[in-house]
Amino acid sequence: MGCFCTLSTTSLASSTPVVVKPAVPVVFRETIDSTVKRLVLELDNLGEYATVSVYVNGHLIVDNMNVPSKGKQTLSVLVKFSDLGRVALTVKSLTSSLVIHNLTLETVDDLIVPRYEDISVKAGLDKVNSLKYGGPSVADINNNGYYDFVINNHNEESSKLYWNNGDGTVTKHHTDLSRWYMHDLHGTSFADYDNDGDLDLILAQGGGNGRNPSRNNFYHNNNGEFVLYTGDVGIERGARGRGSKWGDFNKDGKLDFVMINERGLYKETPQHHFYENMGDGKFKLRSVEGIENETPERALITDLNNDGIDDIILYGHRDTMSVWLGNGDFTFTNITSQFPKALRDAKQISAVVDLDIDNNGRTDLYFARGNEFEHGRGESPSVDFDPETKQFSIKPRPYFGKEQWEFTADGTLKLDNYYFLGQNGFRHKDYPIFLGKDKNATAVPSGGEFEFSADDAQGWPDDINKSGVYFGHIGNGQWKAALVRKGDIFWAYKFNLTGVTSYDLDFTPENRNRRDFLIRNDGDKFVDVSEEWQIPRGGNAQGVTTGDFNNNGKQDLLVYRWGNVNHRVSDLMLLNNNGRFEAVTMHGASDVGGPGYGDMGQAFDFDMNGRTDILSGSEFGEWYLYSNQTEGIGNYASVRVGYSPKDNIDPIAATVTVKTADGEWRKRVGSAGEIFSQSLLNIVHFGVGDAEEIESIVVTWRNGESVAFRNKAVNQQYYTDKLDPESLVIESEFEHIRENTEIALGLSSLPSKSDASVVWSSSNNDVLVVNPAGVVSAVGQVGQSATISASSKVAELSAKRTFELVDWYPNPLQLVELSTDQASMVAGETMMLDVAIHPTQPDDGTLNWSSSDEAIATVTDDGLVNALSAGDVTITVQFKVSDTIGSVIKLTVEPNIEGFVSIISSDAYARQSIVIKENMTVKVNYHAGTDNKVISADEGGLRIWLRHFQRKWLPQRDIVLVEAEAIDTESGNASFTIPLEGVVPTNELPEGHFYSLRATFTASDGTMHNHEIYPLNFVAE
Repeated sequence: MGCFCTLSTTSLASSTPVVVKPAVPVVFRETIDSTVKRLVLELDNLGEYATVSVYVNGHLIVDNMNVPSKGKQTLSVLVKFSDLGRVALTVKSLTSSLVIHNLTLETVDDLIVPRYEDISVKAGLDKVNSLKYGGPSVADINNNGYYDFVINNHNEESSKLYWNNGDGTVTKHHTDLSRWYMHDLHGTSFADYDNDGDLDLILAQGGGNGRNPSRNNFYHNNNGEFVLYTGDVGIERGARGRGSKWGDFNKDGKLDFVMINERGLYKETPQHHFYENMGDGKFKLRSVEGIENETPERALITDLNNDGIDDIILYGHRDTMSVWLGNGDFTFTNITSQFPKALRDAKQISAVVDLDIDNNGRTDLYFARGNEFEHGRGESPSVDFDPETKQFSIKPRPYFGKEQWEFTADGTLKLDNYYFLGQNGFRHKDYPIFLGKDKNATAVPSGGEFEFSADDAQGWPDDINKSGVYFGHIGNGQWKAALVRKGDIFWAYKFNLTGVTSYDLDFTPENRNRRDFLIRNDGDKFVDVSEEWQIPRGGNAQGVTTGDFNNNGKQDLLVYRWGNVNHRVSDLMLLNNNGRFEAVTMHGASDVGGPGYGDMGQAFDFDMNGRTDILSGSEFGEWYLYSNQTEGIGNYASVRVGYSPKDNIDPIAATVTVKTADGEWRKRVGSAGEIFSQSLLNIVHFGVGDAEEIESIVVTWRNGESVAFRNKAVNQQYYTDKLDPESLVIESEFEHIRENTEIALGLSSLPSKSDASVVWSSSNNDVLVVNPAGVVSAVGQVGQSATISASSKVAELSAKRTFELVDWYPNPLQLVELSTDQASMVAGETMMLDVAIHPTQPDDGTLNWSSSDEAIATVTDDGLVNALSAGDVTITVQFKVSDTIGSVIKLTVEPNIEGFVSIISSDAYARQSIVIKENMTVKVNYHAGTDNKVISADEGGLRIWLRHFQRKWLPQRDIVLVEAEAIDTESGNASFTIPLEGVVPTNELPEGHFYSLRATFTASDGTMHNHEIYPLNFVAE
């Protein structure tokens, strides 16, 4: 048994060896002469593992740095002091005693330590604890220049889409991504598969632990509304979906995707499903030899050899990783052998991120490793204990087994932070707490708390053979405890026990430390440089993201640490500093002590202010949006990559190269790290340090097209849809200007996607005056002339045109002509009519608009038609001063029919008994709504359901029939013959059970129509 020690401190010089025990922190006296220091601890760990925290005057400056193994080792971490002068550094150890041989503080003058602020509430995120699923997806979904994002939750709490308002806040999409309670949602990814300018969504779905393989949820973006198109795009194969990844796997310019799956219960093949984009709105399942049957369930899409072809890294916890070089023809070559053996043999890989650690243009990799959050068969329980708070925490693995331990306590014990989730028939069942020899049982619900004392739990039972947790007081403050699981009954289980003063385990707790790998790409080989770059050897990483957090021109890392059983610890920021990474724990981008465990996030510029912000999730905790508030931050360049100017290729996998006098940087449009989800970060952020001018920016799309910017200012955003113009032309149908009149000038620029913003000027404002919109006023005398100039705001380029003033002459309106692309409208729609006049700038162009029947449609003074009701209508436009100059257009307004599905004779089903025969015939009418059609979605067309429920709304059995011929029709009817085999009379059902009859379909606007009748009364024939 461990002895109980009163918490105390010891003060000593930094060079005197001393033992730091978990119950006895040590104080070092130091003089601080600069705010940023590198704290180096040379220590000897007397136990198997430990963590070290450091405080200054009670303020935490180093949080839980991992000491991963027994023996001598050195820890290094950056700290930022708020005050200079003499300070007391309190060093605290948890789990093991440490011998501190030396503590040094080294001055770091050339590195800015980032500072972050939690703006989650201010920005508008929901604050709720939830299970996560491997990080968010970040993308500019509506192509407005600001990143939107999906936060991926697992089941009980829905995944959610947030739209970026561009003012530091977000608006939650009006519909959650979960379509039912406990929807088993996994990873998300965005891409413009149909090249229509907005991003579509794939949302992976689990396969019921392999018992119910599911298809991906494929959503078509219809002007910001996401319509389920799973069947319509050709996704027919189900699996244990984890996440889909987009790429152009055959280099035809169209985006394909691969559905990454967990291994099936029966090892079905292929494990991973590759889909080729056929260019007609549909995908075709492809067989891809080799890679499609690799067993890892996580993936990163990258480009390892800079050939513009997507490569894939597969990895996970239970299987070794593999690396596949894309050949550009839907085949991949396995190059895993080119990686270090230690990495090839390693499992427990949680996340991978690609980055360029040394700015040489090659793709390097960081492999974050940690224990599997769930599962982990064969692992010991995780145990944490803090003598200061007297809190003992335990999280066993969920499988059959028993753990026992003893502990001491000096008062009432409190069990909290209690969580369990059952499986294998144990869902919704109690896991009792047994107290004392008599095993007095208490059922504490997950999330509940329970207090008890020695008087409540005297003695220890003769047997502990039932599933539950056992506590027994055996005298003099001594206790025994046990966790018993008579089967694989949990997904997860944990609790805190407060009031404990010491403990002694009958088992060896899990050492949760795993070594991460930093892999440098040397062109012809991949080299492990983890030690060289001083990557901390310990930790239990669940995720990793990258970004230049201080804009010094070097890519940094944020490693998500699982933390302690009882609370969150800080995520580990690794700052890139001249050939080494510097660890920082207190950066502000973590909820230290908060709920949950480290999971995954993405680094991106949320508010487009040139600083890299961070969106992070905590498993069992909340979502957090952290704003970069770093002082003295470096300069930046932001490059917004749109579609290529010639072939309209989307931004995915485009490369951006930025060059200054100080260096050159290259990045690829993709994610900032991937697990199950994929981001599309096409607004590419570059920190450029002290550089004051950008020499060049080159954007190259995956088809080889490229554009460039030259000689640009720092701290600006550059957009490929607003290139520097190469030519400007002032356009006007006039060669002269009449005295005392004005004309509006036009402007054309090349290339077509160029920034045509100009400054207008006149060579003589006494003759011609031009306003900022290019409208020229003649203020001089007849015979005078002046030159109008349009000078580019972004390039050293201008256009000029000279106009002479002439005598005034009449320029009357001579022709008005209406046109439209459509001759019909639907009631409730509006449409702007096109009107052409000649000449284009008459003396008087006032037009009068009218409708032949304002009950059918009205028209505004600028030609906007508002359709009100069904019928034919004529819209007329006439010149105000002449009835002979005008135009008419005839329109037909169609009725707006709301979509519906209706079971014919529904009253009969609801009120009359239904005799059980061999079959039951049900007829259905349907209408998808005006201008809509029935789509496949994930239903396959029009469906009829006969459902047997155990209770609302827990189905026991479904009989489902599908009418696929309804697809692509607007309206119609169908007849279904439902087999009644296995249907028993309603009065013979168990209590609470009932039948329902339901008809459903999904319309092309995304609306799911349904008609349900319940309860049904089936009777014997």
